[in-house]
Amino acid sequence: MRWLLALAVLVTVACGSSPTAAVVSPTTSSSPGHSAVPTQLGGSTDVASPIPHPTAQPAQAAYAVLLDLFATPGSYNIALSDASGRVVARATAAQRTGINDAIELPYISASKSHVYYLDGDRTVRYLNVDGTTGNAATISGGPSVHATFAVTPDDTRIAVGLLDYSVNPVRLTVYVEDLGGAHHQVIFTSTNHYVWPVAWHAGQLVVAYLGPNAVPFKSKAQLYSNGDLIHYPYGQSPYGGINLHVINPVTAVREAIISGGGASGLLSRAGTAVVQGDATDWSGNWINWNSPHDYGTFSAAGSLSPDGQMIAACCPTPAAGGNLVIWYRDDVTKVLPVVVTASDWVGWLDDDHVVTGFYRADDGTPGVVQLSSGAVIPIDEHGIVVAIFPSNLE
Repeated sequence: MRWLLALAVLVTVACGSSPTAAVVSPTTSSSPGHSAVPTQLGGSTDVASPIPHPTAQPAQAAYAVLLDLFATPGSYNIALSDASGRVVARATAAQRTGINDAIELPYISASKSHVYYLDGDRTVRYLNVDGTTGNAATISGGPSVHATFAVTPDDTRIAVGLLDYSVNPVRLTVYVEDLGGAHHQVIFTSTNHYVWPVAWHAGQLVVAYLGPNAVPFKSKAQLYSNGDLIHYPYGQSPYGGINLHVINPVTAVREAIISGGGASGLLSRAGTAVVQGDATDWSGNWINWNSPHDYGTFSAAGSLSPDGQMIAACCPTPAAGGNLVIWYRDDVTKVLPVVVTASDWVGWLDDDHVVTGFYRADDGTPGVVQLSSGAVIPIDEHGIVVAIFPSNLE
């Protein structure tokens, strides 16, 4: 598979052979840099103040969540678009306090009922399809501690990752608690292995992994071949890191590695595409695309369909940009009449509708593409696709 050659990772790819190997146990250290007991964190570290759950508002349709990090310095925009290209809700929030050379962490988490987003360093808010917003939780971020989070599909629990840049080496803490702040439990700390929560699947926590011996600095971590973490801060997926791990949310024991070093696009119900080479399922098993061309442009960002039968990726021939192609197994392709880049991915609303997204406005305008008809509908908003709402991973 050519994708292994395309990765310009400055660390060894993590593709461990045992799916049950422990990230760390709650009572023992797996290396001198790991601990289940947190040290003092920079910034405020108080347990989140109790905030009532937002009222559940089940959504009947599927929506793409677009995130624009470059709209206005110091803030970012969120938009929810349906399959007709209509933007049904928008919000603007403050970015985290800037820390020189710090890697970018995700801002968004989708449950079955709400889209959650980080406003500043500590406040987690929710956005509904009717445009209503409110506070959902307070997490332990701060001016020197970058935080990210993932809320369970049923809105009851939240997992939080903290990168404390006030100490050297940077210290990671991952904790899980009720969305209102109760039952707080630190499940993992480390100063040499960096993970952060990005999703939940089948009751397990999904974390992005930066790679063994990698450090969380843009100038040090080179995720993919272009190495441009200024214009493409997450690499070829909205999660950052080089792969994804499924771990126990109580013990932090690893259950599976999702892709061996190049997770691509959005997670789907079927698993994830792997940068320039096939896909993997939720158990970490390789999905053979049985194609001598794999899919798309060398190192292209690909997105695996919910049914696991298609990968959407640029381009018919190797290029930085070109037409979006639906890649089926056995080297069958369908070229669509929409222009995309090799560094951006699509989101699957269902098995017939994809939403394109772009890091930068000069690369293109997001749109909804219907595969069966080839119809393309522009979306009156900008950004990359960071989630599908309601959560569609289970």
